[in-house]
Amino acid sequence: MNSKPHKGVIHRISKYLFEHKVLFATTLLIACIMTGLSVFVPTVIQEVLDEIFETDLVENNILINGIILIGFMFLTKEILNCLRIRVNNKLEQKVIFKIRKDLHDKLLDLPISFYDRRKSGEIASRVVEDVQNVERAILDGTEQGIIAFLTLGGVTTMMFLQEPRLAFLVFLPLPVLIILGLNYAKVSKRNWKAVREASGELNSLLVEDIQGNRLIQAFALKSRERNRFNKIGKVLEKRSLEAMYRWSIQGPGASFLSSLGILAVVGMGAHLLQTEPTFTSGKFFAFLLYTNMFYEPVRQLVSINNLIAAGKASGERVFEILDTPNEINNHDKPLTFPKKLKSIEFERVSFSYDERSAIIEDLSFTIPEGSTTALVGATGAGKST
Repeated sequence: MNSKPHKGVIHRISKYLFEHKVLFATTLLIACIMTGLSVFVPTVIQEVLDEIFETDLVENNILINGIILIGFMFLTKEILNCLRIRVNNKLEQKVIFKIRKDLHDKLLDLPISFYDRRKSGEIASRVVEDVQNVERAILDGTEQGIIAFLTLGGVTTMMFLQEPRLAFLVFLPLPVLIILGLNYAKVSKRNWKAVREASGELNSLLVEDIQGNRLIQAFALKSRERNRFNKIGKVLEKRSLEAMYRWSIQGPGASFLSSLGILAVVGMGAHLLQTEPTFTSGKFFAFLLYTNMFYEPVRQLVSINNLIAAGKASGERVFEILDTPNEINNHDKPLTFPKKLKSIEFERVSFSYDERSAIIEDLSFTIPEGSTTALVGATGAGKST
């Protein structure tokens, strides 16, 4: 198939998401409420701790009231999360069904020549596995990305309102994280595309061996097919390890840089506790919670970057099928097929797959009326062609 990248892959696959505006809006609304609850928890904890250090705990029951309030916020958040999961799964199934339906309709409209040039297992891999990757990039990537940005916005606002100097320290590793993320996105897309292509080759071999099992048994081709499987499987293994190797550096690297920001806050915060009376222990504890909350969505965005890279690679493979033009359209005045054939004649027929050696060369034969003709040969000899 054409390996030319398709422009606007993410934009095109996002259209499937926006076909279900009510479900999508409901998911985002629930996510916004959950984010708001999470952002305000550290502030409530700060107020409770400050009151405990300054007030008689036995008379005012500050600790008990604070725990009840925080517990209620956590419970509300998880109830909303339960609802979000159900809505999101419904949206997910609708989106993935629509993509597969469009692919199925397209495959039914495409001419026989389309299938002559492609392996059935590789096409099946695009319909099943690549659509699954696209769906994950659309739903998980979009939802988690929006939640991450909302959390970043809310936490950043609270940190600068409480202590701008510590907030500045939290932001120090961010430029490096952005540069690493952008660089990883460029490389990982190529790696994941290679993984998807190798996976398609392996699926194609499996389909061939299942369909041609009788011939494999009859011609004693088990060893040959095992060797083919091992060869293609090793390529897939190598491509997958290459993709995950870069992720094994990117993920831990981003976490380490985040840890440096947390260490800076701990050091500066301890100094402020000793030198500034207005910087309370409750504020320091709340700021540590906000710091961790800030870096969590940053790390999440790094993971989403990996998810979207895989989704874009799969999306290109999906749209290669959807963008394939129909070579044959229904004619306004079609010819009538003869009711009774005297014979079927093949005259000097040649055929080859794209960029491969010829499977059939200068083939000529005639099938007389009323006769039965069998095609016998090893797997891959060209019988289906």
